[in-house]
Amino acid sequence: MLELAPWLLAAAVVALIWWRAMGARTAARRAAQRACKDAEVAFIDELAFKRIGLTRDAGGAWRVARRYGFEFYERGDRRYAGTIEMHGQRVVNVFMGPRPLH
Repeated sequence: MLELAPWLLAAAVVALIWWRAMGARTAARRAAQRACKDAEVAFIDELAFKRIGLTRDAGGAWRVARRYGFEFYERGDRRYAGTIEMHGQRVVNVFMGPRPLH
């Protein structure tokens, strides 16, 4: 039984990392949907993982930095790009790319 302990610990760590990543993705999707609603544009139901790395937050603590991309449209025929910046589970920036003004 003791020889299984490292494998069980490794499986638990992988499961924790996966669970945290899914939580960050869910928070990013909600932020994109909220930003689209506030800007009165339609969120296209896609969220693409772009990048991962390490960064320091405002308090100096190390966080996992993730960037997700999404698309939205204003009138139905042209798609525009946006990005979500995450530090850990917290949304730090939502950027909606340039688009024509009404």
